[in-house]
Amino acid sequence: MKRAIYFYSILLLFRGCSGLAIKEKIIDNYYLIASDSQEACNLSFKENDQANFWTIIDATVFAAGYNEDYMIVKQHPRTFPNPPDKKITNYYILPLKNGMDWRSKNSLMGPLTLEQFNEKRRELNIPESVVFTKEIEDLK
Repeated sequence: MKRAIYFYSILLLFRGCSGLAIKEKIIDNYYLIASDSQEACNLSFKENDQANFWTIIDATVFAAGYNEDYMIVKQHPRTFPNPPDKKITNYYILPLKNGMDWRSKNSLMGPLTLEQFNEKRRELNIPESVVFTKEIEDLK
């Protein structure tokens, strides 16, 4: 009986440690991922043949939107172990391609101010219909 209790205790321990605070697919292999707390939320890419997620934009990502060509992302910068600085919002534009070029992170643009973001958006002809559809309310 003691063995059974020990076995189930170990099983529950491992089961509890395997979860993520956030794992939300945005499109294709792009995800919002947070390992231990929402404040750790980042934009990640998952290679088809691997189980790992690779960070594209560090914490704290709190909003994303996309069309077939681009993803737009909002982030409050965070230096661990401090909370995110919600007084600052960084904007990013990520060209969506088949796969990920890790040298340039698919020519990721950012961090940008709101003015730079709007200018770059016009330059790239990203329509106004592309809005931040995935948002984490607690992190805004």
